[in-house]
Amino acid sequence: MVLTIREKAVLESIENWEQSYFVEVDQNSYYTLETNLNEAIENWRPDLQKKLLKTIDSIIFHTHAIAQNSRYDKETTAKVLDFGRVFNENINEVSDMRCLTIDQLRFITNQHLAKQRLVSLMQGGFAGLGGFFTVALDLPMMLIINLRSIQLTAMTYGYDLNKPFELMLALKVFHVATLPRTLQKEGWEHLLVELNHIEDEWLLFDDPNSQNTTVWLQQPIKQIGKGMVLFLLRKKLIQGVPLLGITVGASANYFLAKQVSEIAHYFYQKRFLLENK
Repeated sequence: MVLTIREKAVLESIENWEQSYFVEVDQNSYYTLETNLNEAIENWRPDLQKKLLKTIDSIIFHTHAIAQNSRYDKETTAKVLDFGRVFNENINEVSDMRCLTIDQLRFITNQHLAKQRLVSLMQGGFAGLGGFFTVALDLPMMLIINLRSIQLTAMTYGYDLNKPFELMLALKVFHVATLPRTLQKEGWEHLLVELNHIEDEWLLFDDPNSQNTTVWLQQPIKQIGKGMVLFLLRKKLIQGVPLLGITVGASANYFLAKQVSEIAHYFYQKRFLLENK
């Protein structure tokens, strides 16, 4: 199948985005916080690093799987298909979404992701209240919201997450999207290579050829640190409301959701176009 003129233009815009987003960062300009975190993590015992990675891997996988098999997911799938039928009445299952044009798919996905970013903004503001319950709830909610964004994007582009490879690929996209910015380029390139080696089983973090697995521990550490900051800011009241904590929580969650949704959307767009060549 040959790409249309419009599809070629979209593919070119994605390639331009890659060149501007995945910039090479000089190690001398690497953020001090990330450097210190990475050095601290590398000093941990190898068995502790491995145990933490396996635990996080398991939590993310089971969270994703539970959400994927929930009643809410079935309702979400139905909504995606209903949205697709606005453009083509013959759409009956997720794979049929691939019959739509790239612009139609981009429009539908942008609508979904805009809502997800709004949800993330509100959830972050709620966490910013600084109570023990709201702070403790922040991390799992952030995980669910961002995984949901990737699920919606994959389904909109016609990829059925009930297939083992698609499920693990969505988790891999989440992994890359939450890496430190300076390491995302390597992860992105690895994602594109993996598309040529579709397998039934794919362990998310246990990749012996990847140097990014341990570094990824920075993300949960940062989230825990953010929770501690929000907890401390609960006493900084303005007219009885912790506005500073709400602002910090909402901003942090929104920008992470924006980063995850942006990378996921560009990835599935590029995959869709490459497979249509």
